[in-house]
Amino acid sequence: MADVLSQQEIDALLSAIHSGELQASEMTEKKENVKVYDFKRAMRYSKEQLRSITRIHENFTRLLTSYLSAQLRTFVQIEIDLVDQVTYHEFIASIPSKTILNVFEVKPMDGKMVMEINPQVAYAILERLLGGQGDPATRTGSLTEIETVLMKKIFSQAFSYYKNAWENIENINVNWEAIESNSQFLQLASPNDTVIIIVLHTTIGEISGRMTLCLPHLTVEPVLPKLSSHLWLSSMSRTNVSQEEKIKKKIDAVNVPVIAELGRATLPVSELLNLQVGDVIGIDAGKLQVKVGQFTRFLGNPGIQKGHYAVQIDHKVQTEGDER
Repeated sequence: MADVLSQQEIDALLSAIHSGELQASEMTEKKENVKVYDFKRAMRYSKEQLRSITRIHENFTRLLTSYLSAQLRTFVQIEIDLVDQVTYHEFIASIPSKTILNVFEVKPMDGKMVMEINPQVAYAILERLLGGQGDPATRTGSLTEIETVLMKKIFSQAFSYYKNAWENIENINVNWEAIESNSQFLQLASPNDTVIIIVLHTTIGEISGRMTLCLPHLTVEPVLPKLSSHLWLSSMSRTNVSQEEKIKKKIDAVNVPVIAELGRATLPVSELLNLQVGDVIGIDAGKLQVKVGQFTRFLGNPGIQKGHYAVQIDHKVQTEGDER
């Protein structure tokens, strides 16, 4: 609670103001910061939600980099430059009038998203796929029918990994739907609707450019409650545990050959050739060697259990690399 001034203190302040010793502006305190808010551009996503979306797409860029490197057989590097929320009109205005736009359908969100690929990057990909060195400098004009089929194939397969990036949040399926070259023909949202853009700086060989992924709000809205750090970390831990359990179950079901070797004997070739039915070959006495695969892992003693030949394990054979 603020201090209450006495009448004497009030009179002293008024006297100082009248005499010019004190300016009224010096007594004015700034109570709050004023922030301009544009209601036409609503900020629908918190910083925490944008960070979660960034982490999701960092995973996707790693998967996309590995996939394109294998397909193009050249150096590929993809990094996130920017993750931001803008209006759909701002996104359309930021991309070239002639570009490559891959439209994808996202289930079960009942929405669509688009991947804009800079022509330099798109033509570099096509040059590599068609056996060239990846130099798009001589390319102009729109895609041919064959090139359109190639772009569809490469990116429909690339976005099969997109669901892996989202698996800790939501089970989604992404299907390639169409390809456009003119952004004016693409209407995924109204001009003032908020979209999330993920700008990917892409390097293919000596060519650099960008690819931009646009997620309309209607597509992301159903999963917004799950885009918190707490839910993200808990889902990550559940996924890691389930993965460990799956691996353990698969390992437990693997069959390996186990052989109990009674002993060994060495014979000259002349005796081996003269062996007859009823002859006895002496073997080295000692512990039975129990082999797993081709390696001796245990030593044991022969016996019978429930009417069957059996081996009682005496001790384990330690080999290099075993934990002691």
